[in-house]
Amino acid sequence: MSAEELNRELAFAGQRVKQKVILALTLGSIIPLLLLTYAFQTPVREWLGPIGDLTDTLTVPALLLFTGLLMAGGGFVVWDIATAISRAAHLATTAKASDMPAVPTRKDEIGSLMSSVARMLATIEQQTEEINQFPRRLDQLARQAFRDPLTGLPNRTLFVDRLAHALTRNERRGERLAVLFLDLDRFKVVNDSLGHGVGDQLLVAVGHRLSGCLRPEDTIARLGGDEFAVLLEDVKDADGPVAVAERLSGQLQRPFLLESREVFITVSIGIAPTTSGRTAPEDILRDADLAMYHAKAKGKARYEVFDTSMNAPAQERMGLELDLRHAISRGDFTLHYQPVVALDSGRIIEVEALVRWNHPQRGLLLPADFIALTEETGLIVPLGRWILGEACRQLGEWLAASASSAPLGISVNLSARQLQQPGLEEDVARVLRETGIDPGALKLEITETAVMHDAASTLEKLDALTKLGVRLAIDDFGTGYSSLGYLKRFPVDTLKIDRSFVKGVGRDPEDAAIVLAVITVARSLGLSVTAEGIETEEQLERLRTLGCDRGQGYYFAKPIPGERIPALLAASPWGPRLAPALPLTNGSPAAH
Repeated sequence: MSAEELNRELAFAGQRVKQKVILALTLGSIIPLLLLTYAFQTPVREWLGPIGDLTDTLTVPALLLFTGLLMAGGGFVVWDIATAISRAAHLATTAKASDMPAVPTRKDEIGSLMSSVARMLATIEQQTEEINQFPRRLDQLARQAFRDPLTGLPNRTLFVDRLAHALTRNERRGERLAVLFLDLDRFKVVNDSLGHGVGDQLLVAVGHRLSGCLRPEDTIARLGGDEFAVLLEDVKDADGPVAVAERLSGQLQRPFLLESREVFITVSIGIAPTTSGRTAPEDILRDADLAMYHAKAKGKARYEVFDTSMNAPAQERMGLELDLRHAISRGDFTLHYQPVVALDSGRIIEVEALVRWNHPQRGLLLPADFIALTEETGLIVPLGRWILGEACRQLGEWLAASASSAPLGISVNLSARQLQQPGLEEDVARVLRETGIDPGALKLEITETAVMHDAASTLEKLDALTKLGVRLAIDDFGTGYSSLGYLKRFPVDTLKIDRSFVKGVGRDPEDAAIVLAVITVARSLGLSVTAEGIETEEQLERLRTLGCDRGQGYYFAKPIPGERIPALLAASPWGPRLAPALPLTNGSPAAH
């Protein structure tokens, strides 16, 4: 119904109500007239004389007649008013708020009624719409809470919930289940080369393809990133999950057609079947995740079934991390120092500070046992700050106690994470100020991988460090992927040739050629060269012949505690034919 028709109907209903109210008032005014007539009937009857006797017989019937007519009229008025109001109410309730005129055309009481009805309808319609939308909104909230927005698959929360219910059912029925943890191999390459949009399309396609390989009662979920999980219920034997893993792996090896190009992907799968006894959902999911990492470690594009032996390294790593978090405050770390010798004079010109961890149960641990963990957990930042301060403090003590005026420097390793840490320059400046050592006596060693990470930011950080007066060295040079163009721009002072090249000098022409190339490049750029890992006199003599400036390694001394360095400095310097200061040990030296 249009607004004009609704306006006309409401106006007509209002007019009828108005007319019947007037009629009701008119009928109501007859009642006093009847009462007056009855009250004055005696004087009138006497005035009429003989005819007045007839009024006795007419009075009662007349009163009854008028009363009946009055009641009938009143009833009709009430019925007609009720009908009009009912009609108006029906029109108002069946009409939409948009059908009501925004501004009533009438200015009387009917117009006010129409305006009130319009507002009432708008409120009712809005509330009705909200009530009707509530189930849809509730469904949307449920999907957001329990569904992956990209693939539409269950997310981790819903998967863990279903896994918990499945474990409860299996425990009651004595059945078995298995969880498969899937991680796409080299997915980052797809994102980096083709863009995140294609990567998202690939994830959606992978979800569809995996879903098509499973039974309706199985559950597949996207846990996040490129990780998926599959819940297999009613597992008959150990071969069932393996067969599913092989089928899933085979399906994903087929190419995906994304934006008119074929994309190939493989997957590493970890399988965790349930064992006897009660198992928590998080435990079985963790076991499947751990088995997946073992599959990746063995070459990717394969599956591994979890066994309890896989859990031991993870538990050991967790325990080591907990110990590591308290080691700095307990003072469990110490520094050992390895001398760096000038090959032309045989004099110690600097020492390299190397951290060691005096673990309460495991004894003295080398950096290879814990540095990677400190990088991963971020603890390398406070540990590196302590190493820098302790090394500079120790150098200050040696210089103060030494009677020799020969300069001595100290080198400290910086990790990539430390290099990117805000406030590194302030930390170095503070240590130099507190220890009072000459900034030129401090050399910071950085690997080429760390230098090339975010080269622009690294260059700015290195420039700020050189303004403090400290020197810079690129450690393990030749093992990374640094560009000679960047090497020219970076304000470094020294290149340290990695021990893997020094090891073959004297017997491997290729290693000798690489060392000679590094020395030539360094000299052309005005840099000094230090050879790491010198272990034999043959290596030493060959490095001298090639023109190497400095050397360090077990041929001269192993890393030793700080209290032994003064005696080594006070001893006679190594002559032209250098002899080892300390006996070599069996095996190759550990890195740092």
